[in-house]
Amino acid sequence: MFLFDMFLFSTRFTNVSCDALSDWCTIEYWVTLGCLYLGAIFYSLLISSISSILQTANQASRQFDEHLLKVDDYMRSKKLPAAMREKVKDYFYLQFSNGKLHREEEILDFLSPVLRREIKQFTGRDICRKVPLLSTPTHRDFSEGISCVIEPTIVFANEVIMKEQTTGDEMFFILSGVVEIYVASKQIASYVAIGDGCYFGDVSVLLGVRRTASAKSKTQCMLYRIRKSDLVSLLHDHPAIESRMRNIAQSRRRRLAHYLNPDEIKLSAGDEVDSEDSRTDLFGLPSDDVLHEKDEEYNQERLQSGIRRRTFHHHSQNRRRNALP
Repeated sequence: MFLFDMFLFSTRFTNVSCDALSDWCTIEYWVTLGCLYLGAIFYSLLISSISSILQTANQASRQFDEHLLKVDDYMRSKKLPAAMREKVKDYFYLQFSNGKLHREEEILDFLSPVLRREIKQFTGRDICRKVPLLSTPTHRDFSEGISCVIEPTIVFANEVIMKEQTTGDEMFFILSGVVEIYVASKQIASYVAIGDGCYFGDVSVLLGVRRTASAKSKTQCMLYRIRKSDLVSLLHDHPAIESRMRNIAQSRRRRLAHYLNPDEIKLSAGDEVDSEDSRTDLFGLPSDDVLHEKDEEYNQERLQSGIRRRTFHHHSQNRRRNALP
C-alpha cells in the first residue's frame, strides 16, 4: 500500500495519468517509478549543462563589462573630464570590438613556441600584405619574423604619435588611417601626409639620430609598432633588407633637410619621390578625398563597436602637397 501511494505521488508530481493503475503489480510500480526518477535526473543534468555552456560562452563578455566598470570607477575617482572618460571608453570598445576581453599573452603562454609563432603570423597577416616592404615575396621570412614582434595600437584623430628631437626607440607601420609628418620647430604646419601601408619613425631607429620630425594622426589610425631592439635583432639575419631600409631612411632624411633648407641641401638621385611610399595604394590620391573616406570608415567602425557616431573636421594649413603621401 505504501509503494502504491508513493507511486501515485510521483505520477501526480510528474503529471502522469494514473486512472487505471489498480491492476498493476509491484514490479511495474518500481520500474515506472525508476524511469520517472531517471528521466528527472537526466532532465536536471541537461538544464545544468546548458546553463554551464551559456555561462562559459558569455564569460569574456562579462569580464569586459566588469573591467569597463572598474575603469569607469577609477576615472570618476580621479575626476577626469567627461571628454577624456568618453575617449577611454571608446578605446576599449575599439580595441575589443566584439565586446570580449581576452588576455592574449596568458593564452599564448600555454602554447608551444611553434603554435605561438603561427598564431602571431596569422593575426599579423593584414599589415604584412599592405606594407610593400613586407609583401614582397622574397621578403617572406622577414615579414613572418616581424609579424611575431609587432604590437597593434589604436590612435585617435589629432594625437601626437612622436615628437622631433626625441630619442626614437620604436617605429610604426600604418594598417589604416592618415598620419601627418610635420616639423614644429620650423613652424611648418604640414610636411607630408602618409596613409595605409606606409611606415615612419625609421630614420631615428635605423640611423641612430634623434627624431627629425613629428607625427600626428589626422584620422583614427590602426598602427603596428616595433621596438628598436626587436627590429635591429631581426635585421641582423636579413642584411639585404637592412641595407634597403637604411637607404630609404637616409633618403627621407635628405629630402626633409632639403625641404627645410633647399639652398644648402641638395637632393641625391632618386630622392625626389619616396621609393617605398610610392608603392602604396593611397599614393597620389587627393588628400581631401582620402580623409573623407577614412572618416566614413571610422564612423562605420564606431557604429559596429556600439559607439555613437562622431564627425571630425580636418583643417588644412599650408599644405605642401594635395596628395598622399
